[in-house]
Amino acid sequence: MDEVKAIADLAKTIFLHDGYHVPVVYVKGTTGKTALGLKLGDTSDAREMDMLNAGTFLACKHHVGDLELLIYVCEAWMGTNLNVLPSKDPNHIEVLLINSLDIRTNKEALQAFEIKRDPKGNVLDLQDLRLPESVETQGRLLPAFLKGYQIISPVHN
Repeated sequence: MDEVKAIADLAKTIFLHDGYHVPVVYVKGTTGKTALGLKLGDTSDAREMDMLNAGTFLACKHHVGDLELLIYVCEAWMGTNLNVLPSKDPNHIEVLLINSLDIRTNKEALQAFEIKRDPKGNVLDLQDLRLPESVETQGRLLPAFLKGYQIISPVHN
C-alpha cells in the first residue's frame, strides 16, 4: 500500500519537526480523501466510542464515498511484558504507531517507530521497530471508526 507508506513518511516528518504527533485518522474513500484530528478518551472503551463517533461525524460532514483505507497515527507506550499495561512496564518504550485497515480485505497492519529523545526530552530520531511476523494486528479502534461511518453511510455493493 503506497498510501500507508506515504502517510507513515509524512507522520515521521511531522514528528521529527514538531516533537509530537496528534492522533489523526487518514481516510481514503471511493470519492475522496481526508484527515481527521482526534481527541480520544483515557480508557480503551472511551477511545473506541470516540472512534465510532468520529466515523459518524466524518460520514455526515466529509463524506468520501465507500471507505477503502483507514490509517491511524498516534503516539503510544509499548511494553515488553504482556502481563501489565505498557504504562506500568518499567521497560516500556515510547513509539509512533501507524495502524492501517484495508477495508476491501479487512486486513490490519501496524508499523511502529521507537522515539529516541535526549535527556532534555528533545526528539533525536525515530527508529523502525520490527514487530515479529507472528504478531497479528487486530485492534478495536479502526473497526469502530468504520462501523461509525457505515451507520450513517452504509456500504453500497
